[in-house]
Formats: sequence, C-alpha cells, structure tokens
Amino acid sequence: MRRTATVLGIGLVLAVSGGIGVATTSDDAEPRPAAAVTRVVPDSGQDLAATITSLQDTLRRVPDDHVSWANLALAYVEQARVTGLASYYEKADEAVARSFEVEPDENFTALAARGAIESARHDFAAALASAEEALEVNPRDLAALAVQVDALTELGRYDEQLQALEVADRRQPGTAIAARYSYAFELRGDLDRAGDVLRDAADSGSRADKAHLLTLRADVLRRQGRLDEAEGDLDTAQAAVPGHLPAMVSRARLLTAQGDLEGAVEAWEDVVAQQPLPEYLTELGELLEHLGRSDEADAQYAVVRTTIELLDASGVGTDLETALFEADHGSPERALSQARAEWARRTSVHVADAHAWALHRAGRHADALPIARQATRLGTPEARFWIHRGTIEAALGMTDAARTHLRRGLATDPGLSPWQVDEARATLATLQDGER
Repeated sequence: MRRTATVLGIGLVLAVSGGIGVATTSDDAEPRPAAAVTRVVPDSGQDLAATITSLQDTLRRVPDDHVSWANLALAYVEQARVTGLASYYEKADEAVARSFEVEPDENFTALAARGAIESARHDFAAALASAEEALEVNPRDLAALAVQVDALTELGRYDEQLQALEVADRRQPGTAIAARYSYAFELRGDLDRAGDVLRDAADSGSRADKAHLLTLRADVLRRQGRLDEAEGDLDTAQAAVPGHLPAMVSRARLLTAQGDLEGAVEAWEDVVAQQPLPEYLTELGELLEHLGRSDEADAQYAVVRTTIELLDASGVGTDLETALFEADHGSPERALSQARAEWARRTSVHVADAHAWALHRAGRHADALPIARQATRLGTPEARFWIHRGTIEAALGMTDAARTHLRRGLATDPGLSPWQVDEARATLATLQDGER
C-alpha cells in the first residue's frame, strides 16, 4: 500500500497542471479563483535540487517574495522525502516562517506549505486545519486541496475524503488529484478503476508525473498478479526519470513477486542506501531473515531502531511504523504503547491494523478483533490487514473465519514480504492440522 500522505506526490502537489478531471459534476457556484501563483517545480527538464537552487536564487534577488519562500518550504519537504534527511524539515520550517514574516495576512501559499510540513510529521489534524485555513483564502489552491485530501485520508475520515476529492477535481483537475482519486479507489478495493485513473493521468503528464503515476500503477498491477504489465510500467517510469526512488521500491517488491529474492535483496539495498526509512529497512531485514541470513537481518533491524530514534528526535511521528516493527521484531509492550498513541490521534485503516496487531501480540486477542474488523472495513487489498485479522481469529478459535482471511491475505499481493508469508502459512497450517 502507498505510504502516507506526504509521499503521495508532494512533487505533484506543487505542479499546477490541468486536464485530468475524474469527477464530472458541474460547479457553477464555486468561488472565483484567486490570483494565480507561479510554482517552480521539478519536471522533465529540472530536478529537485535544481528547483531548490532556482528558488534560492530568486530569493537572493527578491528576498520579500513570500510565495517563493513558501514554495521553497514545499521543495524542502519533498527533499526530505527523497533523501530521508529529516534536517530538511527544519529548513522547511524556516522558509515558511520567513514567508509569514513577509506576508502575515491571508498567505495561503505559506498555510498550504505549513500543512505539508505538518503532514510530513504525521500531525494530520494540524495539517487539515492549515489546509482549510488556506482554502478559506483561496479555495482553488492546489497544494491546499491536496493536503486536505491527504489529511482526511490519514485521519480515517473516508466519506469526507471523497467529498474533498470531488471538490478538488472540480477546482483543480490534474495529475495530483487523479493520483489521490486512484488511492481512494484502491483503499476501497477497486483496483481496476484505480489503475485506469493512473494510466489516463500518465498519458497527459510531464515525465516526472509519468514516472510517479506509472510507479503507482505498477503497484496496483502487481497486486492484481499482472506482473509483466507492472514491469513494463516500471521500465517506462525509470526511463522517464532515471533513479526514481519510488520506482526502485516498487521494483524490489516486483522482484519478490517474481520469485527473484536475491535480486530483491540487491534492489532493497539500493533503496535503503538512498532512503533508510524504517519500513524499507524492515522489509529488507525480513527478506534476509527468510533467506536464513539472520545476522544481516538483525543488522537491518538495529538500523531501524536507530532511524526511528532520529526521526522522533526531529519531530517526525513514527508511532505507526514503530508499532508494526516492535510487534513483529521487538517488544509487544512498546508496540502497544505506540499503537495506542497513534490510535488516539487518528483512526485510519492502517492505524487500526497496527493497533489490532499490537493488541494481539500483547495477548489481548478479544480486544484486537473488533479493531481488526475496522482495519478491513473498506475491503482494502492490503495483505497484512487480512493476515493479521485471520491470525487474531485463529487465536480466538474462529477457525473458518481465520482460514478465509489468511487465504485472502496470502492471495492479495505476491510482492508481500516472504517473512510475512511464512508467518501466515504457519498459522494456516496449524489450523489445517487441527482438523485432522
């Protein structure tokens, strides 16, 4: 499943491009657009570093350009995502503060940038408030519309997510909103529609857009078992933007789905060398553990713990990632503490899954089951959701339901971590042995 809001394409958030409308309802009563705002962003001829340099050059010439300060903040958020260096969030904070200092009143670009930073730090309630404040000033600001959709998604407010998407698509149709519509369909299990939206959007986007959208589509195709098509999309994405990190992540999972586990190890090593996020390091560690390379796996898990500490110290919330990691590879008590903290802030399906799994690992199976049901309430094709639910049901003696949901999880994504597959199959085998 795609990672959280801020990596659903902040580059697309910045790119104001039209032409891909998903909703078709007319909106004659919509407010008139505010003055246009130029956004300097990466495209087929300009990478992110060049974008930042261009904005910095502009600000040296025009230090009171509050829009460029806000755009620089957004670019720093994207740079933090690409590099994995949390120090860029501090730079983003400084740029937003400077934008507000120059223009303290109705500065919707800075409000949207602040929302993006808050979202990157997993403070989704604050991100939603910032986005809505920006939209009160300029109801058509694309960055604010996108942050609003992302925040509602991460907070688990899915009916409002769709409403916000419909409004965003009327006001600013384009690749940024198309990607988010696709994710809404994906969350609800409609992979065909999710893939179609991404394909159509990629046809009219820039090279950077194409790389982003086709990478997302490759993930959808992989979950559908359409591995050759997924490989073709990734080839196109990586030709459009060589070294595109999300495509490298998708390639690692595709190699796993294709059974090339040694190739997947090499691919994951390339990924974590560039962006050592906890979930990527964990996935590499689990792959190594499955292959019997336990010392190397343990080394990756040690790096996970260090990375989580560094991210926490920089203000980036990692409760969700920590809960899942600790539940599987560390302390069930710490997992439950982290999961509870995140559940108190937001009730998305991903947080519900982590909370239920932490409760199960702590031995509280009966408490875990209703929350596991919340995790699967949309029918989301996320293998872990169904495996976790089935495992919890198995612990409660609900054999038929456990077998159904474990099998569903195992059939959901051929690119699932082999270690996770091993665990699910072991539980399923125990259920089958019990029938003999």
